[in-house]
Amino acid sequence: METYGIQAPRMDWTSANLPEAWRRFKQQAELMFSGPLQEKRETEKCSYLLLWIGEKGLDIYNTWSLSEDEAKKLQTYYDKYAAYITPKSNPIYARYRFHEKMQADGETFEHFITELKLLVKDCGYPNSDEMVRDRIVFATNFPRVREKLLSQGAELTLDKAIDITRSHELAQIQLKEMTGSKDAPKIDAVNATKRQNAHRYTKTKDHKLVHGECDRCAGSHSPRDACPARGKQCMKCKKYNHFAKACKTKNTAPTKPQRRPVHALVQNNEEEQYELYIDSITTVNANKNNVQAYADIKVGPSQQTIRFKIDLGAEINAIPNNTFNTLFKRVPVAPPAQSITAYGGNPLVVRGTCMLECEHDDRSALLEFHIVKAKAPPILGLGASLDLNLIKLVMGVSKEQTKIDNNPKTILKEYADVFQGIGEFVGECTFRVNPHATPVVYPPRRVPIALRARLKEELDRMEDNNIIVKVTEPTEWVNALVVVEKPKSQKLRVCLDPRDLNKAIQRPHYPLPTLEEVTTKLTGAQYFSVLDARSGYWAIKLSTESSMLTTFNTPFGRYRFLRLPFGINSAQDEFQRRVNETYEGLKGVAAIVDDILVYGRDKEEHDTNLRAMLQRTRERGLKLNPDKCRVGVQEVSYFGHRLSGEGISPDPQKVKAIQEMQPPQSKPELETILGMVNYLARFTPHLSEVNAPLRQLLKQDCEFIWDAVHDRAFKQIKELITNHPVLTYFDPQMDLTLQVDASKSGLGAVLLQHDKPVAYASKSLNSTEQNYAQIEKELYAVLFGCKRFHEYMYGRKVTVESDHKPLEAILKKPLASAPPRLQRMILQLQKYDIHILHKPRKQIPVADTLSRKSIEYHDDSLSEGMDAQVHTLIANIQVSDYKLKEIIAATAQDTQLATLNQVTKTGWPDTYKQCPPLVREYWNHRCDISEIDGMMFKGEKIIVPQSLRKDMLDRIHTGHMGVEKCKHRARDLLFWPRMGQQIETMVGQCSICQERRNANTKEPLLSYTIPERPWQVVGTDLFTWNEQNYIIIVDYYSRYFEMERLHSCTASAVITKLKAVFARHGIPERVISDNGPCYSADEFHRFAAEWDFEHCTTSPRYPQSNGLAEKTVQTAKRILAKARADDKDYYLGLLEYRNTPVDNLKSPAQLLMSCRLRSILPITAAQLQPQVTPQHVLQNQRGACQHRQQRYYN
Repeated sequence: METYGIQAPRMDWTSANLPEAWRRFKQQAELMFSGPLQEKRETEKCSYLLLWIGEKGLDIYNTWSLSEDEAKKLQTYYDKYAAYITPKSNPIYARYRFHEKMQADGETFEHFITELKLLVKDCGYPNSDEMVRDRIVFATNFPRVREKLLSQGAELTLDKAIDITRSHELAQIQLKEMTGSKDAPKIDAVNATKRQNAHRYTKTKDHKLVHGECDRCAGSHSPRDACPARGKQCMKCKKYNHFAKACKTKNTAPTKPQRRPVHALVQNNEEEQYELYIDSITTVNANKNNVQAYADIKVGPSQQTIRFKIDLGAEINAIPNNTFNTLFKRVPVAPPAQSITAYGGNPLVVRGTCMLECEHDDRSALLEFHIVKAKAPPILGLGASLDLNLIKLVMGVSKEQTKIDNNPKTILKEYADVFQGIGEFVGECTFRVNPHATPVVYPPRRVPIALRARLKEELDRMEDNNIIVKVTEPTEWVNALVVVEKPKSQKLRVCLDPRDLNKAIQRPHYPLPTLEEVTTKLTGAQYFSVLDARSGYWAIKLSTESSMLTTFNTPFGRYRFLRLPFGINSAQDEFQRRVNETYEGLKGVAAIVDDILVYGRDKEEHDTNLRAMLQRTRERGLKLNPDKCRVGVQEVSYFGHRLSGEGISPDPQKVKAIQEMQPPQSKPELETILGMVNYLARFTPHLSEVNAPLRQLLKQDCEFIWDAVHDRAFKQIKELITNHPVLTYFDPQMDLTLQVDASKSGLGAVLLQHDKPVAYASKSLNSTEQNYAQIEKELYAVLFGCKRFHEYMYGRKVTVESDHKPLEAILKKPLASAPPRLQRMILQLQKYDIHILHKPRKQIPVADTLSRKSIEYHDDSLSEGMDAQVHTLIANIQVSDYKLKEIIAATAQDTQLATLNQVTKTGWPDTYKQCPPLVREYWNHRCDISEIDGMMFKGEKIIVPQSLRKDMLDRIHTGHMGVEKCKHRARDLLFWPRMGQQIETMVGQCSICQERRNANTKEPLLSYTIPERPWQVVGTDLFTWNEQNYIIIVDYYSRYFEMERLHSCTASAVITKLKAVFARHGIPERVISDNGPCYSADEFHRFAAEWDFEHCTTSPRYPQSNGLAEKTVQTAKRILAKARADDKDYYLGLLEYRNTPVDNLKSPAQLLMSCRLRSILPITAAQLQPQVTPQHVLQNQRGACQHRQQRYYN
């Protein structure tokens, strides 16, 4: 588009440097607005800007929401586009481009210096002139100029460097004009002649006369005289050094048939020209001295087949302009960055360059072509011939011919596929499982409705990528599903809760390489690269047997992992073994877990080792993360140490938390710091002397005034405790201890070996983190310490010491029962083998001090997703905004919940008696309580304020459901103490429910048939007493019963207890139970089939049909209650029951085992002797007793 005859500005959104493209566009637009469009109104200028900005710019504009005033201001548009584009700039990348910039062959110095000045703008250097000056010296393609610039020394300025280089370039141009030029060449073949032989055809500078006529001016003159056409432009072909009447474009035949054609392409250089020679693939008219080679290549989007001439000496690929216009006219053309000349030194007219996809057999490559305005066949150079596998280099022919480009940038580009996708190691991984482990089956966990669609989408994506697969057949293990929402992308991460499975898997304990083993190989190393494995565990395929163990339940069915999932305890061992095998035997390569180190004594050796490492990575199927790689540097951080050419030194981050600690502002803060100092004083005798001035400030009669003396002592203390002998070097053979603590404003962590610090760390909490519950802060401190000292802790068993006792229990609970924020932290801790141990605060003074005097520390991965996941919980509460606000307001006014919130944030006391009486009824749930956005939660259930409980009870009973259904409904969403009792009272007092209650008819008593022998038929049932779950197994013959405590009511837990009892008394023929979930599970049915007994269940609506088990439950509860009331051992009560005669018959022990059991009551040896009761006598006695009971009941 033109404006007033002037080309309008256009924004180049395809530019690799968007900030620079925007600056150019804005500058051009402002020139238009201050020139031809000066009289236009500002609103019209805004419209012009949108017309010039392009389609991409319009798409961006359509995403804005501008007010009427903003839409009329041109500056608004400038600011909006700048805000969009500016974040795309990267100073590191800008500096890389600046230092990579070299003056190209044929590039004028004016163009080169302009590019440098534009590139340096984004680099952020304080003195950009010096950097541009240095770059001119390093990057000029004139060696003589570089020598002259270096001779200036410190006196060289940017202006002087520019003047010197300009003068030299001008002299070269003038010299070239004085010496003249040769005829324009034809490019249709390349001779296989050496450079010195070619001089035979160009050794004279004079123009030849043909039949007395000059082939340039078409006139006659002496060969020694100057030709009048020299320097003149042809009016026909617009080329120089000949007249139109002598222009060869009108000739149909060559004017000099005796001259051998010149066909070699060279790139312009100051002091030397490179001739291009050929090798052969398919030969045409081959003889000993003249070999020509051709290949048919599929080119471009349409895969058009073109015959190329192979020129192994050419450094570029060329395609005639006519061919390009015919086949590829829609392909974008870039301006040429280099000038191209033919063998004789004559320049070729190059239209530009383009990128075309080429394919030959099974090889393809994206190649750059120069579009040449000449009658010539398409030509492929050496590089393209190698890329398409048209030729192979024969090593040893010539050092120059076999040299490979080992520049790191080139290497990474060559191995771009290594940084894409998900890897796949050769071979499968098989878990070794403890044969005695009891499988665990978890039901599907409830997923909020708002997340279900995204969960299904993520499951489908993982299934499409062959990470998981759907399961339809029965599996012994069904793990719990954990769904984590990523805060930035809002995508879901699907994980397992593998703690039960980890208990069954036998870890192989593959040894991890130590840092010492790696660093001993680094002698003389000067260049380093650190590369990070991408989704490393997913690169390991699972065997079918092991894959079945990773089955997990979702609302959409069961799935299993085909790749090694995150959190499995043997994953790091398996991965380290495969990484070691991958890089085994490579020189200059070492790996610790997923961090791969490449090194070399010089750049060439490093680059060679890097290429070998990437080649092996490609062959073995591993993939690397491009965002976490540092390549070709002379100093790098690696597992807590700095590696450089000068050697190995500790990472300064290890002691940063101490060195940047601020002086105390009060006596309590000073007491905290001196507590740490006294703890560390045993490792150096000087600390007690140095801290003497600080101790003086603690005296009661001394006012706290901090002066220079105290400041010097404080700095000296920090120096002493961050150096040897207090700070020790890490020893991989010694045990590790991590001490952590959390204060109201910060986190502290110190890594210890034999009580001596290895590294310190601290982190200040932001305003959001300061509102965490105390247990969340304490676990956050554990997570911070583990991540901060990851290089030391990963793959090792570590004891974590904390002064917060509830942490010992929280990691043992099922993940689903923990509050959402704790779930996220526990999930991140799965990769570490840690054991949390409670220690009083006085015994962890270092971590305590660091938490109270913390420093700023930023790590997005530390808190990533925690708050997003918590607020997702709020978003998925299905109540109106009005009711949500009502709950928040009532919570704030509720005295009990306010106290509960305060205790939750400051930390629960160590004992029940120390707990405030107002919140003691929450004591048993203290690990599950948290505060989110003004509401209190127990896990994912809202704790209802006192003022709203009556309303919630009415809502629960809206449908007048029964007691159990109302309880199930309430417990799924809400919580408050004694909620179940209040529901029972409410339903019992409901007049409507009482009026319409079914009048149940009393059923007659039906006695069970007495078995023929002991332990032939048994009944079993579960019950709860004093918040503990129990199982009873009673013998229908003898009424002898076993009672065991259950840690969970799952089928696997019940089966484990039954197996133990059956192993003592034998397997019964029939087992009677109710229809509870554990007894109706498929796992229990398989157990019955495998152990060969009949399983009978009672009617769900008439549990009295398993009357003996129901009655035994009552007996067991009485034994437990009376034992507790008398402060006695209930096992003694159980023993006495087994020895007590039933219904004036023998005791249960005698009926089952034909003998009495020894107890605390006196008994003779004769009474302990076995005595068998005849079967018919017992049958008659039991029958009479049952008949009497039935008559009385009915």
